[in-house]
Amino acid sequence: MSYVKHVRDALDRALDGAEELVCSVPTDRYVIFSDHHRGQRDGADDFRSCERPYNAALGYYLEMGYTLVLLGDVEELWKSTPGRVVQSYPHTLELEGEFLARHRYFRIYGNHDDEWASEGAVRRHLRAFLPGVEVREALRLSVRNGAEDFGTLLLVHGHQGTTYSDRHRGVGRFVVRHTWRHVQRLGRIPMTTPARDFRLRARHERVMYEWAASHRRLVVISGHTHRPVFMSQSHIRHLQAQLNDARALLAGGPETPERQDHVARLRARLEWVKAHEQPHGETGYEGAGAWQPCYFNTGCCSFSDGNITGIEIEGGMIKLVRWPDHGGRPEPELLAAADLRRDVLSYTSPRPTP
Repeated sequence: MSYVKHVRDALDRALDGAEELVCSVPTDRYVIFSDHHRGQRDGADDFRSCERPYNAALGYYLEMGYTLVLLGDVEELWKSTPGRVVQSYPHTLELEGEFLARHRYFRIYGNHDDEWASEGAVRRHLRAFLPGVEVREALRLSVRNGAEDFGTLLLVHGHQGTTYSDRHRGVGRFVVRHTWRHVQRLGRIPMTTPARDFRLRARHERVMYEWAASHRRLVVISGHTHRPVFMSQSHIRHLQAQLNDARALLAGGPETPERQDHVARLRARLEWVKAHEQPHGETGYEGAGAWQPCYFNTGCCSFSDGNITGIEIEGGMIKLVRWPDHGGRPEPELLAAADLRRDVLSYTSPRPTP
């Protein structure tokens, strides 16, 4: 069976088995994060540099009435044991617990924290900080306004059906825990996963996109690859479009210093992001062909520069945000935004299965 079929079949099962919740367009607020990879505060812990912006974000979204959804790989359990990891970040878990206490908290497991698929492991380790928490494989948000149903958001980690992250994850876990963890701890080298293997990432994102595009009014929001994707296009593609628009405006005149400065700042920001997300010149997947805005990716909460990215749903809008903002302040910076009903769900309709 091919890689593509394995992933598609696994996503079918996740969709069929997902609990369904209603997301009311006028009132409900969600913030979605993934891929924290919280470890035990050693050299192999990818979350340490992101702890500060993530905790700040939790404080903000808690007071603003958001529901927090974590899309998996929250704890790094391929490198460390559950007990050591949860004991390393008690304050962060207490902040998450405040969402749970207000019935505004959902957890989904990924490949690096798939031990949470076991009720026994959740009971022994997580519930000391998160009383009564449940961890799911997937969640369905039915987007509605009263009785009108606009479509469905499938929230899932995104590793389903992959070779060493799902079907043969025991092999992957053994290598990471007993070999790669020690190399990383000494050399502080990021783990090689779809987040770093650019060909693997592009291949996987294409499969995710094609699967979502084959369903009517279905949007997939996932993590796993660590690359922010908005409306089936990378953050880099959105910045390039902004730069092109600014250049066209400058060429049409008048050529003011303000317009020239705006173009220059956009180019600087684009090159900055390229060096961060595409250090080897990889172009990656961009939803080519009969494009549909059906695939989103949160990015991650373990970027090496200390930034985190996530997705907000609020007031009928879906947004890609980064913490901290460009000035280093503990505030969200808007990277992209769209009307969830008009710009996203109304354009999603079935495509022929490739």
